[in-house]
Amino acid sequence: MFVHATREELSFSSFWLVLVPPIIGYYVLAVLVCIPGYRSQRTGIIPPILLLAYRAATTLDLSFANERMVYLNKGLVLAMTTLGFRTIVWVQSSQPYKRLQLIETDSRRVSGSTIAYNGRGQLYLDASDLAFGLRGIGWNWSQGLHIPSETRPTSSKTSFTFWTLHSLAFHVLVFDLLHYLVQRFGPGTFGTTFGGSIFDESLPPLIRFCRSTFISFLCGLVVHCAIQIAYDFCTLIGVVVLRQLPAQWPPIFDEPWRADSLSDFWAKRWHQLFRHFFIGLGWVPLYHVFGRFGGVLGAFFVSGILHYLGLWGLGNGSDVFGMIGFFMLMGVGVILEGSWRKLTGYRVGGWMGRIWTALWLLGWSNILVDAWARKGLIGSLFIPDPYRLPVQFFGAIPARTNGII
Repeated sequence: MFVHATREELSFSSFWLVLVPPIIGYYVLAVLVCIPGYRSQRTGIIPPILLLAYRAATTLDLSFANERMVYLNKGLVLAMTTLGFRTIVWVQSSQPYKRLQLIETDSRRVSGSTIAYNGRGQLYLDASDLAFGLRGIGWNWSQGLHIPSETRPTSSKTSFTFWTLHSLAFHVLVFDLLHYLVQRFGPGTFGTTFGGSIFDESLPPLIRFCRSTFISFLCGLVVHCAIQIAYDFCTLIGVVVLRQLPAQWPPIFDEPWRADSLSDFWAKRWHQLFRHFFIGLGWVPLYHVFGRFGGVLGAFFVSGILHYLGLWGLGNGSDVFGMIGFFMLMGVGVILEGSWRKLTGYRVGGWMGRIWTALWLLGWSNILVDAWARKGLIGSLFIPDPYRLPVQFFGAIPARTNGII
């Protein structure tokens, strides 16, 4: 049932022979894309990088044969897919990527001057920043990126570090509580790795849909917390270990609950980690053929492909309608907003825009969350039960074995 049965468990040898090679190739390409010329060399190493990434994504098992930790394989597939998509976009660039000088006193701006490479050390550092800085903060290729306004104490590294630690601890607690609550809705079904639908057929249609929508809303909060936890952790590594500036780690979300349109939500308020290759692989090619209509659907299609492959990493198949369908419907909603503006002369916004955004997002999120639920993602183990505060207060989620609770 689960993909780890046909995968190779991570070991010392598989780490170095399977996992590390695509990362090395990815880093080499990051170096080459920062240097003028070398376009033919960049093109030449793309095929082996993609093949190595595919091998790592499909043969390694990071779950250590624990079905409740198969989500780590999902993360591996997402990481390798992201690596592959980024390399394809990089090789298409006719100009080298250039890093801009950050202004320390203003975390939301960069100057127009580029960093000159006086030695290989700076080049290698910039390649590292390019490889692992998904949003491209301080790079010439991320022009137009929306960076949320800074509300954290960035004038002092010490204050910023303690603020980030507090945020990390808070979101871990909230994440665990919300995840536990979602699992409690389906203790013998989607609350386990065996999976099950969030739609309870024993309930009347209206109550059934309201229940599934509430579960979907909670799952959205869980995802928000999970991304914030990962970002806070990486921020601490960057600032404390790598001695980076707080300005290099601006907020990842911009109060998504305040979005007054789907365009506002997806282009500004939700995280923009994958924006570059959504545009490069989806928007740009289809925009040239079909205009804005094609560009919007193309970008959301690439997003759907990313999430489809990630779900496949669980080893229980994937879901075209739940993954690709959901994001294509988000694109349809954005197109409808553009049509409304053309017809009326007014953009979607205000309190009516907030209602529209919430209804479209929450309504269609049912198919996304149901796909996660049926494939067993919600039953994953992120924190061991002995350390989960909700488990200590309210009891463990009943287990299910061979279809029997």
